[in-house]
Amino acid sequence: MPVPFFIHYETEDATGKKGTNAFSIPKVFSLSQYVEFARAMALLMDAILGGVITKAELVVGADVSALANNASYSTGDVEEVGSFMFTTGDGRPVDLNVPCIDELKEAAGTDALDQADADIAALITAVEDGIATAGGTISPCDRGEDDLITTVYARSEFRNSGKRR
Repeated sequence: MPVPFFIHYETEDATGKKGTNAFSIPKVFSLSQYVEFARAMALLMDAILGGVITKAELVVGADVSALANNASYSTGDVEEVGSFMFTTGDGRPVDLNVPCIDELKEAAGTDALDQADADIAALITAVEDGIATAGGTISPCDRGEDDLITTVYARSEFRNSGKRR
C-alpha cells in the first residue's frame, strides 16, 4: 500500500490554542528539498494567517498493514501511555511516550512497566542500541542528535488523549 510523506504544520493563536494542517508530498525528493519546500510553504501560509506557525515537520510514511499483532485489544486505551525516560551520554533527559500500552506489560501491583518482559526489553534495547538497517545502525537521539543510552524509567501513565498529537 503506498504511503505518502507529509509536511505537518502547527499553528498557534493569541490564546495559545493550536491547530494543525498537512500537505501530502511525493516520495522522490531529497531531505534538503523537503526542508526547502516546508520553509517556502510556511512563508506562503504565514502571509495569510492571523496566528504564528510554531512547527513544521516532515512525516515519513511507512506501510505497517502487514504487522502480525497490529490489532486493537478490547481493553486498549490510547490514554494509557507507556512513559519512558532515557538520558543521553551527557545526562540530558528525553521522554518517549507510547500510547495504548498493554496494561499486562506492567509489573504486578505497580505502575512500572516490566523491563524483564521480552517486548518491553526489546523496545528499550532498540532505543539504547539502535536498529541495524542496510545502510547502518539508526539510533534514536535527542534534538541535538546525541544518542539515548540509559533508561531512567519505564512506567504506565494515564494521559488525556486531547493533549497530544
